[in-house]
Amino acid sequence: MDGQPVEHFLDIVPLKATDAKTIYSALVEFMKDKNIQISKLVGMGFDGAATVSGKHNGVQSLLKKISPHALFVHCHCHLLQLACVQAANATSGIKHVYITLTTLWNFFHYSPKRAESLKAVQQVLDLPELKVVKPSDTRWLSHERCVKAVKASYSAIVTALNNIYEQTHAPEALGISKALCRPSTLVAIYLLDYVLPQVAKLSRALQTERIDLTAITPLVDATLNTLDDAMLPAANWVLELMDANNEIEEVTDITLTTESIATFQGQVAEPFIRMLKANISSRFISQDIVSSFGIFDPKKVPAADSFDFHTYGEDLIDVLLAHYGAELPAKTAGGDEYTKEALISCETREEWKTFRRYLSKKPKGNLHLQLKELTTSDMLSEIFPNISTLANICLSIPVSTASVERSFFKMKLIKTRIRNRIGQSQLSYLMKIAMETPETISSTQLNDIITVWNKKPRRIAV
Repeated sequence: MDGQPVEHFLDIVPLKATDAKTIYSALVEFMKDKNIQISKLVGMGFDGAATVSGKHNGVQSLLKKISPHALFVHCHCHLLQLACVQAANATSGIKHVYITLTTLWNFFHYSPKRAESLKAVQQVLDLPELKVVKPSDTRWLSHERCVKAVKASYSAIVTALNNIYEQTHAPEALGISKALCRPSTLVAIYLLDYVLPQVAKLSRALQTERIDLTAITPLVDATLNTLDDAMLPAANWVLELMDANNEIEEVTDITLTTESIATFQGQVAEPFIRMLKANISSRFISQDIVSSFGIFDPKKVPAADSFDFHTYGEDLIDVLLAHYGAELPAKTAGGDEYTKEALISCETREEWKTFRRYLSKKPKGNLHLQLKELTTSDMLSEIFPNISTLANICLSIPVSTASVERSFFKMKLIKTRIRNRIGQSQLSYLMKIAMETPETISSTQLNDIITVWNKKPRRIAV
């Protein structure tokens, strides 16, 4: 709509089992009931579970038999989380800190009395009353929020642990306190408080509704460049740590020197950041087809009078033609074999030669705006029908499954432990209201809603 991809919550589909064939059959049947043609599917996004993302027997591979031109995209937010967790687990200095943070959360979360003790210390020290956030390997951004809260209340947490140990002699309190009073733990917290927000910014950008595949590579490259700054001797997190050293030393007896911080950087920080960058880079390698859409970026088009201009993009057009311009064997939902017609024709090459010149004469805008123009301009769609089709495909391929995760969150708010007897149809209606209701409702729309509501006899009249 208006050159922007639009997402809608359709329904909750009950499953008899959770294997790939059952999920696939349920999806096919649901789309058939909704009169949605699976053969027109161009992109699908799932998390990394083998049941849905398996190359041979996963749901995505079964759907590709019906729509062979469709591309499967592994949710980039899941990929980013996996990269962070793997880098942390491969670096012992960071892995031990994550274990300490999990133990710390368990210690305060399951005891209201201990939580109140921490809150009281925070009030006395005039620190923000922050709760320790649960760090989870599967919950996006949870480690960032946990590290930020612990860093902000570091002195209060250590003081509260020592007070609890003096009063109750709880060995867990002493163990966690000793772990937090290690210089390596403190330095790691400050390092993570610099690194994780950079990764979190990328994750939040990937979760936005307006993002498309063409924006991923620039965002990832910018994040990787920012992570390099953390390895500098005078990095921002190092300077911040030195400034806070005296205040923390009064509570933890931790004495830091430039030499000890430099040693930590060489033994822990640099290996961790290199591992993190390597994991992100390896997981965010663009598919040939996806990266080929970058030819529509006006900023990449050479000058019209240059030698490279006359061949620019032709090899990538051939890549797109090889996939979208080919007639591929396919199957109907009923299993009958047929040949899926090409989405673009061989005339795409000639269209590209003219469109390339059109791009070279335009102001150097960004790629997303160019794709939007191709999908909304009737004139361009008529002159360049195949190029316009490619632009529509590019904008339709999902980047992440963030909207699906949001729907799960909404469902947890609707179907709680108390309201656990909500039927399937009622839950579906409530989910549609929660997911599809616009942020603002006009008075006319509100009156229409009230009119529909009052058509049936109600115990409460509106």
